[in-house]
Amino acid sequence: MHIRTPAIILLVALLLVIPSGAHAPRISTGDVVVVPDAEKSFAWYGLLGEPGETDLYLISAEAGTELRISTSSPDPGTAPPFAMIGPGITTRDLPPADTSITEGYGSIVVPLLDTRKPPAYEPFTPMALYEGASLSLPAPASGTYTIAVTGAEGRYLLATGFSEKFSPAEWVLIPVSILSVRLWQGQNLFANLLPILAAVLIGAWWFRRHHPAPPWPWAWLPVIAGFSFLGSGMLVVIQMVAAAQVTGLSPSMLLTIFFAAVPVILGLLLVRTAAWTGPSPSYRERAVMMILGLCGLIFWAGLIAGPVLAMAASLMPGAGTPGAS
Repeated sequence: MHIRTPAIILLVALLLVIPSGAHAPRISTGDVVVVPDAEKSFAWYGLLGEPGETDLYLISAEAGTELRISTSSPDPGTAPPFAMIGPGITTRDLPPADTSITEGYGSIVVPLLDTRKPPAYEPFTPMALYEGASLSLPAPASGTYTIAVTGAEGRYLLATGFSEKFSPAEWVLIPVSILSVRLWQGQNLFANLLPILAAVLIGAWWFRRHHPAPPWPWAWLPVIAGFSFLGSGMLVVIQMVAAAQVTGLSPSMLLTIFFAAVPVILGLLLVRTAAWTGPSPSYRERAVMMILGLCGLIFWAGLIAGPVLAMAASLMPGAGTPGAS
């Protein structure tokens, strides 16, 4: 397969680049959120329901641990400032009205950055984001720090931590988390699923037209999986184009294009494997389907269901004894 070399290059490149800039996304629910790890990079997607409302984030840290916090928003003029309250802080800036300062603690109010700056392009979601406030400092003492986010009514993103590390479950479930982020943005769920559904339907029609009676009855599993991979790549491109309407062109869009290309390449390989498979897939063909399914999970292709179908296809019986290759 002539596509194998660029596929390997893209896979290796993305494995090296993605963890270096991605955040574990979390939808913020409730007025008080406990951040489980001060160092781990999280993106908390929150909403201030009315002007002056305050959301609290509690971060426990040892003395000397870097506390890195910033806010942003997909909407202009709504990225909020925040206050940090905790042990060892020597200043006592006035925090939000409904936030108290524990005896012996201090507070820092972090103002907004230049609100006239154009929005920045975030390549992993992808999304246009307006910067809010930002702070980075070593924790002056061991204890629990409170981040009080308050400001204008609207959506905001609070980024905490700096170490990009994910559990296997967090990594695999990123596509579901991203759909939650789209809903947080105000996007329609069906509109986000439409590119994948359209790719599967059109792809199934195309495959049936060119292969009306595939010799292996289970060939439809990798076909559906492959076109769902293509659809997820299309969805990334659509979101990138929508963000570009706000931010203009950005060099980091090349990373998004690479990220969209991987599911497309994996999907083409799956469809090609299904088209070439005889009545009984060989051990090599089964291995290819299993590996492509695992890569789909790693690179968030096919919204989890696609990779599961690809891996399930590798285990399905053939019309006879599978041949070795």
